[in-house]
Order: sequence, then C-alpha cells, then structure tokens
Amino acid sequence: MDVVELGAILRDARERSGLSQGDLARMAGLSRATVNYAEGGRVGIGADALIELMALLDISLHPTLDDNRAIRLLAQTASVSYREKLSSAVLLRAFGEGSVPKKWIPHIATLLDEAPDRLLLRGVREVARKTRQPVESVWRNVQLLAETTDSTNPRWRHVA
Repeated sequence: MDVVELGAILRDARERSGLSQGDLARMAGLSRATVNYAEGGRVGIGADALIELMALLDISLHPTLDDNRAIRLLAQTASVSYREKLSSAVLLRAFGEGSVPKKWIPHIATLLDEAPDRLLLRGVREVARKTRQPVESVWRNVQLLAETTDSTNPRWRHVA
C-alpha cells in the first residue's frame, strides 16, 4: 500500500462516517488542511496525525472482522450512572429516528456528553448499516438528540 492508496482509504472511511474534513479535523485535534493532505496522499502530515486519523476512523493496516458491538457499548456507557439500563434496541431506535422516550433522556444526555468520539463514530456507522439509512441521516438524528438533551458538549456544534 502506498500513501495515495492510504489517503483514499481515509477519505472513504470519513465519507462513510458522514463527516466533513472539518468535522474530522476537529475531532482529531488537527487542521482541515492536514486531513486534506492525508486524503490526498501527501507524505508531509506526520505519523502522529496519520495514526490519530486512522484510530478515529477505526482503520487498521491489518484486516479485522466487522464490529457490530458499538451500539451495545454505547448503551452500557449511557447506563453507568443509572439504575435502569438503556437497551441496545432503544438506543438503535433513538439514533435511527432522532427521538427517544422521555424516561431515557438522561441516559442519552450522558451518552452524548461523555462517550468517546471514536465509539460514537462506530455507533453511527452501525446504526446506518442496521437501519439501511444514509450515515448523514443518522448524524442528523443524533444531532436532534443532542438538541433535545441540551447537550453542552462542543462536538455537537460541528456535526451537521
């Protein structure tokens, strides 16, 4: 694999995740130009930046099995502080529809404020696969949930 091929893999993974170059750059703590250089196969971006982008987009140089556990892990993350546990099915429906029953709003608020970006990206991709929706639609639904829960996490100002 050469840097041009790796750049194409980065671009495809970003697009499958429904992110703009700017969104990915903010999540990775990089500039949009760095993401653009990486996707263009330019070698001047540095190993640290490349590794961060690959980790965030869940890209490995070694083939791995498709991971369908992100929704379950997100549901567990949302339930840590609560007696009643949010189920994977409720979370899948919430991300797929952009709404959630009132009793689960505190769980969703916790999740949207505290879950790692990488896990949220995996969860959005998993919901898109399972519901056969475009990943952009799932991101819009998650953004609606962030608005519903009045999330103060700055990440929701960047996702459109």
